[in-house]
Amino acid sequence: MVVLSYFVAALVATTQSAAIAPSQVVSALKSLGLSAETDIIDPSNDEYASDFTQRWTTHDMPSYAAAVKPTLERDVATIIKFASNNSIPFLATGAGHGFSTHLGRIQDGIEIDLGAFNHVSVDVDASTMTIGGSVRFGDIFEPLGKAGKEIQTGSDKCVGMVGATLGGGVGRYNGLHGMMVDALKSVRLVTASGQVVTASESENSDLFWGIRGAGSNFGIVLSATYDVYDQTNHGQVVNADFLFPLNGTSAVLNYFKSFEENQPAELSIIMQMGFSPQYGGTYLAVNVAFAGSMEKGRQLVQPLVNAHPMMHNITTVPWKDLTYNAFFGTAPKGAPCAKNALHNVYGAGIKTYDIPTFQRFMSSLNSFYAAHPTAQNTVFFIEAFPLQAVQRVPVDATAYPHRDILAHLLFTYTYTDLALEGTVNSFAQKARAQFAETSGLDGLQVYSSYAHGDEGPVPLYGSRNLGRLRQLKQKWDPRGVFSYNEPFN
Repeated sequence: MVVLSYFVAALVATTQSAAIAPSQVVSALKSLGLSAETDIIDPSNDEYASDFTQRWTTHDMPSYAAAVKPTLERDVATIIKFASNNSIPFLATGAGHGFSTHLGRIQDGIEIDLGAFNHVSVDVDASTMTIGGSVRFGDIFEPLGKAGKEIQTGSDKCVGMVGATLGGGVGRYNGLHGMMVDALKSVRLVTASGQVVTASESENSDLFWGIRGAGSNFGIVLSATYDVYDQTNHGQVVNADFLFPLNGTSAVLNYFKSFEENQPAELSIIMQMGFSPQYGGTYLAVNVAFAGSMEKGRQLVQPLVNAHPMMHNITTVPWKDLTYNAFFGTAPKGAPCAKNALHNVYGAGIKTYDIPTFQRFMSSLNSFYAAHPTAQNTVFFIEAFPLQAVQRVPVDATAYPHRDILAHLLFTYTYTDLALEGTVNSFAQKARAQFAETSGLDGLQVYSSYAHGDEGPVPLYGSRNLGRLRQLKQKWDPRGVFSYNEPFN
């Protein structure tokens, strides 16, 4: 699964003292003449938990003086102007999965819940799809499936599609169709000045370049239009799931390694390492998806079958149902559909599988589970998505810089004892540094949607892009109001 990606476009006003006290923000918003359907409440009210999108993680979470659910583009523009003029930080929430530690710097802000922007429209003849800013992956599978179309997506139904796109968009069909930003045709967004603009290759093309890879730094995306594609293999996917005990580590790592130079475009591999008493302690769950024939799919997964897993399952499922069937049809622990738990997340990218590094880390994580029972919901993911279509796009075509990352590593540390914070961060940072050292890349490189928040801009956006991104920032957001979700300025 991809947590990742995980959508929150963080927008923060200047650091001057607010002209309006936090206790007055709700009443001030109600006086702005927003559309009648717009909902404005104090987050301390009971209705907030049921009527507004809740966050996936409570780690370094923002705090709000007001929550507003606008229904029109002009509502969002008015809210941004009001907040900026009064130096009130604000955060746009799509599905609520952003986890950057920068978000915790937003205090007494305004939550802008995009829940009303939830439309999905598929144009079969044009092979396009237009969605609202709060649409989750799970909202598009059925409409596209009925239309005989597909698109590259993340691996969990509850993650917001637009937010995942803005960081680049990794997922199972990257080898066939490229990054999610490569399918993006245009966006409607509200800028730092409160303008509602369209960005595409032909309109505000400079902004469109920056949106595709560093999008959270430039605005709130209210709708996005994508290219969609005729279904591969008649919409059928071989879904293979395997469960191993910890002593299956070598077999699993060797399986990843075997595809380092020649992973088929139709093949994706995701491993989750976790802890469950049901499985006797530490386990490795592997999902392999192959958009091809069952005969070829069985050949590709035979090494895992030969490794004698505790259980395995190989079936053919429709593309639209793959997310629901992966990992034996059960969501991995820490899945993004659950809300308001503490998840402290780190990420890293690799270009080569240095097996000794993986073995050392996985052994240390097993020891970590034993030493810290309240952190046994911690999970580690390896996501290996092929690069054929990703690398057909020129490296400077978008702001996404990581077209040579072979696999994305995601470390989701989940714990209930807050006293473990320092221990977890030390463990996580050491592991990330070790993987960076043997990654085959030039230092630490991290898909921005998987970034913790302490990496700095170069590992996320690449030194090659930073100059151009900063020039765009000066043009579109000179006051830096969009600077709390993996900022580069």
